[in-house]
Amino acid sequence: MEHGTYKVSEETKDRLVNAAGELFSFHGTDTVTLREIADRAGAVPNAVCYHFGDKEGLVEAVRQYALRMWDDGRIERYYQENESLLATRDGRRQMVTDTIDLYYGILCAEGQPRWVIRLLLRAQLTSQWQGKRHETIARQIIETFCCIYEKISGNDDRMTAICWAMAIIAPGTLLAASEFDFVNYRKSDGIDYAFLRRLQATVTRNALLSLGLDGNQPT
Repeated sequence: MEHGTYKVSEETKDRLVNAAGELFSFHGTDTVTLREIADRAGAVPNAVCYHFGDKEGLVEAVRQYALRMWDDGRIERYYQENESLLATRDGRRQMVTDTIDLYYGILCAEGQPRWVIRLLLRAQLTSQWQGKRHETIARQIIETFCCIYEKISGNDDRMTAICWAMAIIAPGTLLAASEFDFVNYRKSDGIDYAFLRRLQATVTRNALLSLGLDGNQPT
């Protein structure tokens, strides 16, 4: 009986987090009411207070859920553990390709709700509930891509490095956050993974090309 009650409780919490995340991603955290969240989750009106204490507790749970896949620093760690790859041209190509693959793998993880990236993007653009943890993760990702650019190109111009990083980050973020099907020009129920693979290949090719690593030069 206790096990069954706990299972139902966890299922309700998951529904509340997803309902809140969906609503927050469109409307922000301030204007969405607890009743709207409970109604969307198919829960009783006092469910939020029962499971999370208050609205701030739910906002924090949504934040933790949205950041869970970014919080292990795997992109930064990959760069630090494989910096020796930068010694050769083939290694530099691998470094660029692998870090882009890691980024897109987290960004568009299969089964991840669409609201997650939309919410993180909203927080990035508006600074709403963007705490130190979110800022640190975003900074680490940008810094890692900038370091790769600077080490490979030998160009220490900061703005150029950031432009290179943004050319990698922005296309995937737009795809993951949008509910628009860019191939068929209509509303989408989910990410078109065939298109995602094509987009990632294009982003990777352009990133390598801008560094002179497009494969047309001798190793």
